[in-house]
Amino acid sequence: MLLKNLSKLGLLLGLILFVSCSEDDSVDNPDNSGEMNSTAVYLTDSPVDQANVEAVFITVAEVKVNGKAIEGFSKSTIKVSSLTNGSTELLGKLDLESGTTSNITLVLADTDEAGNEFANYVVLAGGTKQKLAAATEISLKDQVEIVEGANNEIVLDFDLRKSVKQEGENYAFVSKTQLEKSVRAVNTLKTGTVKGNVENTNEANADVVVAYAYKKGTFNEAESNANAEGVAFANATSSAVVSGSNGDFEIHFLEEGDYELHFASYSDNDQDGKLEFSGMVGASALSSIDLTGFRVESKSEVNLQISFTGLLGL
Repeated sequence: MLLKNLSKLGLLLGLILFVSCSEDDSVDNPDNSGEMNSTAVYLTDSPVDQANVEAVFITVAEVKVNGKAIEGFSKSTIKVSSLTNGSTELLGKLDLESGTTSNITLVLADTDEAGNEFANYVVLAGGTKQKLAAATEISLKDQVEIVEGANNEIVLDFDLRKSVKQEGENYAFVSKTQLEKSVRAVNTLKTGTVKGNVENTNEANADVVVAYAYKKGTFNEAESNANAEGVAFANATSSAVVSGSNGDFEIHFLEEGDYELHFASYSDNDQDGKLEFSGMVGASALSSIDLTGFRVESKSEVNLQISFTGLLGL
């Protein structure tokens, strides 16, 4: 399965970043003659974990800025589910003025880039395709600072855990409002990474354990309950699967700030291909780092050694 026209998508996203500046550094400001800064645009993903989903594709039909479509864009179909654990796909490069971006809108298509019916879809075990949704628009909520005199790297994180839900045997995108909260944009110059290792994953008694990173003070027990859109842990900044074989996990592109880390256990007890939430997993860091409040600095890495203590409440 090929990812086509990524350079064209990157050019369009770059053009968006060029014309979408803050009030202080706007193209509407004729006095702004800021220095141009090299910027690369990447795509990444926080994956969907359902046992019978092998891949997820989206097709971008066009890109709009302030309600106007940019001309000359070729529709692109992208395998977003392959871009995990810090992996990125370079979409393109462009010189941008320093300032803050805004009003980036991706329009998802009705058909794929070849004109076939399935534009946005999951691939199930065995190769069956299941359509996610018809055309829709995604307006990114984040504003990204373009740093003067630096090689900027803009990462667009399409979080499939927040954007794809399962209803019975079927999969679908969440509502437009929730979908727009599921894609975040960051500049890697302003982000750091959390890497961890769990020494006793068997204490979670799970098929899958997910590590959720939250801004400090934003997590509560109700997060494990699905919201009205069917999304659990909806306020997590990002997440990653804890490897069942070696206990490793990585959470990339966290903006500088204070975070807390929480672990959730999932199992497919009835063998229907759907992972059910089993409970929160007790965990402690085998160092002086407090999992309920630690600092992530720009261009840095936080390394955690963790011990699971079992499912909470059992």
